[in-house]
Amino acid sequence: MTNKRHIFNASFYTTEEYRSDWEAWLDEVFFPFVLEQVPGSSKEIFEVESDVNQEMLVFSVQIRCSTPAELKTLQQESAPVFSRFRARFGESVTNFNSVLIKID
Repeated sequence: MTNKRHIFNASFYTTEEYRSDWEAWLDEVFFPFVLEQVPGSSKEIFEVESDVNQEMLVFSVQIRCSTPAELKTLQQESAPVFSRFRARFGESVTNFNSVLIKID
């Protein structure tokens, strides 16, 4: 278990009505920001399926970082990006961020 991979996880809750606007935000704002901060990082998007989600769509956007320093950069530098996200979407699309460490 010595091979650890650091992952910046951004979780989003939305509805079908706002899904395309949220996806556009990912492509136009978030992913370019990530590539500027951490060149060479990779991304994955997951839809979370659960009976408790009711009519909400829940997504996990994971950015895989090569080093703890890259992860720290995303954590520190993303605050203004998510502040503008909240100003744009309000309660229509909500978000929280977390850190995942994959252990092999």
